[in-house]
Amino acid sequence: MMLYDDRAKRASLPVVLYLSAEVAPFSKVGGLGDVAGSLPLALAERGVPIVVLTPWYGGIEDRVPVTELPIRLAVPLDGGVETFQVGRAWLANRVPVLLLRSERLFGAPVVYDEPRDRERFFAFSRAAAELVQLFPVGIVHANDWHTALTLVWLHRWRDDESDRPSPGLVLTIHNLAHQGITDIAYARRLGFEAHELLFEEWQRFPGTINVLARGIHVADVITTVSPTYAREIQTPEYGEGLDGLLRYRSDALVGIRNGIDTTFYDPASDPVLAARYDAEHPEARSLCKRALQGELGLAVEPDSFLIGIVSRLDHQKGLDLVLALGDELVSRGMQLAVLGVGEPEIGRQFAALAARYPDRVAVRLTFDAVLARRIYAGADVVLLPSRFEPCGLGQLLGLRYGAIPIVRRTGGLADTVVEWDGQRGNGFLFEEPEPGALLEAIERARAVYREPARWWRLVRSAMSCDVSWEQPAEEYLAVYERVAALRRTGALETVR
Repeated sequence: MMLYDDRAKRASLPVVLYLSAEVAPFSKVGGLGDVAGSLPLALAERGVPIVVLTPWYGGIEDRVPVTELPIRLAVPLDGGVETFQVGRAWLANRVPVLLLRSERLFGAPVVYDEPRDRERFFAFSRAAAELVQLFPVGIVHANDWHTALTLVWLHRWRDDESDRPSPGLVLTIHNLAHQGITDIAYARRLGFEAHELLFEEWQRFPGTINVLARGIHVADVITTVSPTYAREIQTPEYGEGLDGLLRYRSDALVGIRNGIDTTFYDPASDPVLAARYDAEHPEARSLCKRALQGELGLAVEPDSFLIGIVSRLDHQKGLDLVLALGDELVSRGMQLAVLGVGEPEIGRQFAALAARYPDRVAVRLTFDAVLARRIYAGADVVLLPSRFEPCGLGQLLGLRYGAIPIVRRTGGLADTVVEWDGQRGNGFLFEEPEPGALLEAIERARAVYREPARWWRLVRSAMSCDVSWEQPAEEYLAVYERVAALRRTGALETVR
């Protein structure tokens, strides 16, 4: 069965199977879905024969055409057998997407479903490993803990010197905080026997296995989503208990920043905006700002400094710093537009702030992709005061749409935002995760905003930044070529 256009195949590369728990537009909760829906397209444009594999969540076939394939995959689960049906769809009519469906595990239109996610993704990962046996796959690229167990199974079979195919193994860490830690007895019920425990398992949480740690342990190359985050996670402060393992695997660890689909995210053609504009002529953003203020019920004041936040609402994102400043920002004449879902208490506090100042603060506790783009197009600045941030897409979208990023200097934020010095740069940074430091950065930005000529120079500079997949895709291509070379020479490790 031909799954890709062989005419576009890069001669030096085997087929890459790209695994992700979410892939936009089929499923999306956060940045992982955006990455998995756009990076494979950028790689395919470079001749990579790539196939995406993701769960077939309920309702996908109502949004996109899905062809059911004559393939069934049976895997052991909880003393029985779980059967997966295989379907095929396409990303932008160019990249094949294989969908694995179990009505019991993935029949609902829900991507993550704690506490069932161990059961769901253990079974999916085993089914993915079984699928590798049916196609000429040369590299398997897993993302985060949800699919890391596929690499563990494939490495185990490689280590057993079985007759099964031995593809190269790549793992991308999008957020080290989520590791798939699972009770040993439960993992055994789910079909995974932990013959030996890793140091990181018995030392930290006795009686458990750590799926992400095991993926890191066996991967031939490990990537993460920014160079700074790759360095940070090798330290105790950011390593989430796995810094020692990551230092041990440092020769295999590569930091590659994320990109965005600049064809889809394009203010010059985005149909949901009140006005179109580009980096050469960004002044029409003023019309988008007026429209956004009206849509959100804010006072329509062209000169008010409008701060945008499009974020998951949790402690990691540093939004408590914003809440601590809420009354102060309003007293200084600023406006705030917040869009996101997450921790209920953070949402309640933002809603209370909006109730106190209905014409200065607008809060929408939901996921709304259209409103998100309108905020990026209409806000003067976008805040990302994260305590840690593997890469971040909000600052990239802000740069693309001309909302100047104000960010904490950490992870991918430090790699993509450069302090504006009047001539060069694209945003404003602060160091310590405290309200005073954030307020000082906001005021530095507002000082420039008060001088329109300087401000529009900054906006043009920000919008001229390359936030596409051009360079990152080349770096992933180099990773694949490295793994393919190891595979050709038989140098893939069998014991680690």
